[in-house]
Amino acid sequence: MRLLVWLVLLNIALWGYFNMDKMAPKVAVVHKEVNPEKLKLLMDADFGSLERKTFAARPLTNCYKWGRFTSTNLDAAQEVMQRLGLESELIEETPKQDRRFWIYYPPLATPEKAKEKAEEIKRLGIDELYIVQDAQWRNAISFGLFSEEVLADNLLKNLKAKGVRYAVKSVRNQGSATSSLLAKSVSAELAVELYNIRPEFIGTDVTSVACQ
Repeated sequence: MRLLVWLVLLNIALWGYFNMDKMAPKVAVVHKEVNPEKLKLLMDADFGSLERKTFAARPLTNCYKWGRFTSTNLDAAQEVMQRLGLESELIEETPKQDRRFWIYYPPLATPEKAKEKAEEIKRLGIDELYIVQDAQWRNAISFGLFSEEVLADNLLKNLKAKGVRYAVKSVRNQGSATSSLLAKSVSAELAVELYNIRPEFIGTDVTSVACQ
């Protein structure tokens, strides 16, 4: 008798388990009514009328020091700074004895003759040359400045072999250098121009420095 009762209870429990979804109360899902007449498809002209926010791009700038200059080339370097629209600060420096070996073509009479000679030399297959702007060496054509004499001698031999007969070597003592120019807020484009102009001023370097 007890076993029969347990079997009945077990059957009731199993029936209830497998029919729970039928016994649970139904929950109505209410969908919010959509009014199609209020919907609008945006076209390209609609986007054009929307307010646009613009952010001004800030160019990357840095500070650069250009030097060392002597009294013969400082004025010309300051003119370059003005032409590039750069404000520069003059920095007095202690002269440094630094011997360099310079390979160059002697100064020509006029800038036009210097340009003509430079083009003539380029046609010989020599691209690394610059017309000097120093007052003392204006219109000379520079081929390179070296701290090691053997490098200067090798370049001079190469120039002679290619037909640059009047190229010469001289020793330049940088001990008379007295000043440099510090330029602030220099954009990347202007920095490239400074690097490109630098060889026209014999013995000078352009270096990036921390802005103060």
